[in-house]
Amino acid sequence: MDRLARLLYGASWLGALLAMGLQLRYLPPVGPLLPAYALFALAFLLALWRGPKGAPRVLVHALGAYLLFELWRSGEGWWVVGFWSPALYPLAAFAYPPAWALRVGGLWALALVLAPWALGRERGFLYAHFALSQLVLLALTLLLARFRELHGQARFWKEQALTDPLTGLPNRRALEMALEREAARVERGARPFSLVLLDLDDFKRINDEKGHKEGDRVLQEVARYLKTHVRKGDLAGRWGGEEFALLLPETDPLRAERLAERIREALASTGIAASFGVAGYRGDLEDLFRRADRALYKAKSWGKNRVARDTEEAQGSR
Repeated sequence: MDRLARLLYGASWLGALLAMGLQLRYLPPVGPLLPAYALFALAFLLALWRGPKGAPRVLVHALGAYLLFELWRSGEGWWVVGFWSPALYPLAAFAYPPAWALRVGGLWALALVLAPWALGRERGFLYAHFALSQLVLLALTLLLARFRELHGQARFWKEQALTDPLTGLPNRRALEMALEREAARVERGARPFSLVLLDLDDFKRINDEKGHKEGDRVLQEVARYLKTHVRKGDLAGRWGGEEFALLLPETDPLRAERLAERIREALASTGIAASFGVAGYRGDLEDLFRRADRALYKAKSWGKNRVARDTEEAQGSR
């Protein structure tokens, strides 16, 4: 989760604990009711242990049972449950797909609507509002669950469109979008970035002599290495064929060259030879691509399995 999500997740747990604390403070349980609170506490701890992804499926039932318990225990103050019952329905929407969210939410809505009536609580103005609110909240549960399903599908297809299926790395389109964002950051005052192009040497021979399955394995091995060994904040992707690219934010070409050399040495130690071309951003993305590709060609002409920096930048840094 990102920082805001963690903050909201923590706030929801804090709010629930404070609400239970208020209930216990102003309506303390006595005698045989104490073990019931212990059971609810264990259920909530189980949900907390399951984490943000697993918590809703535990909480929706634990909270539903707790609300019914408080509705029964609170006597004339039963209507307070109405303030907290809305929390039940988003939990159902996050815990289950739409069809099951409707069933689970509907089950608890029916229980909450019938409970005051069965217990002989007031059936006038307060009860009418309480019952109708559960029906509206149930409808919103279905809407939220459906929205989550559609959002998940859209996110899936977006990720598919921007991910290379063989290596799992961002594809060329994703890299180009990232480069455009990074260029915009530079225009707003961020330090310039560097681009590294990496091309596997003699890859055609691997495919010809050992087959495409072995070629795919080599590509996947390189991708795994790049995923786990590039620095935090850097982006590695498949540029196309046997070519990969590294976007290095706020990194000058000299530092990028040193990083590329470390990666080259690490790959060479596993038997994978690759040539690298390094160039720094100077205000024009097309020019950046051209210079990085020219540096890569130079590394190939030097005998392969080398790192080369764009000639103009190398001269300017001396």
